[in-house]
Amino acid sequence: LGQLHCCSQPAIMAGPMPISLATTVNLADHGINAQAFRFGNLTMESDRYISVKDTAQDGSSHVAVVDMHNGNAVNRRPMKADATLMNPVDNVIALKGSTEGQTGHFVQVFNLDSKEKLGVHQAAEQIVFWKWLGPRMLALVGEKDIYHWNLETASSTPEKIFQRSGKLAEAGTQVISYAANSQLSWCLLTAISTQDQGRTID
Repeated sequence: LGQLHCCSQPAIMAGPMPISLATTVNLADHGINAQAFRFGNLTMESDRYISVKDTAQDGSSHVAVVDMHNGNAVNRRPMKADATLMNPVDNVIALKGSTEGQTGHFVQVFNLDSKEKLGVHQAAEQIVFWKWLGPRMLALVGEKDIYHWNLETASSTPEKIFQRSGKLAEAGTQVISYAANSQLSWCLLTAISTQDQGRTID
């Protein structure tokens, strides 16, 4: 738990093991609270960054970003966001939080190198899942609708792509993945649900 393992296939198979497995980083060794190792709280969009919403011993909230291309250097920043998502390529972070009096999530995107705010959006619904589809394309999966946010365009707002329907729209369904092809001409939303308190998963 809280360990990143790297798999590689050897050039010559010298036994029954087709892959080798080694620990690349143990987050607990970097002072990250084990309670933070859970779905939606810890994100890894590529082999570059791991982002963790963590809580210090004094109860203050911060975000820890592990840069795996820089010797697993950990950068901690005080942030009150509910969740964070690092860009798969650049030092860009998306923050999701709640605003008093609003039913939906508030989403902000920052370039941490230039200190530039790339986008701000107050959603009309809760964002239950999100994913970077490209260096400047952020997908937001809401309770009802799915949006794509093109952050290449200044002052842009997320565009509704489609509406959740059927089993994917039912209460209690948990979204676990979202994907699209490079042309964004097809999209795949994946979710799980249970009708018997977890004994079986649909």
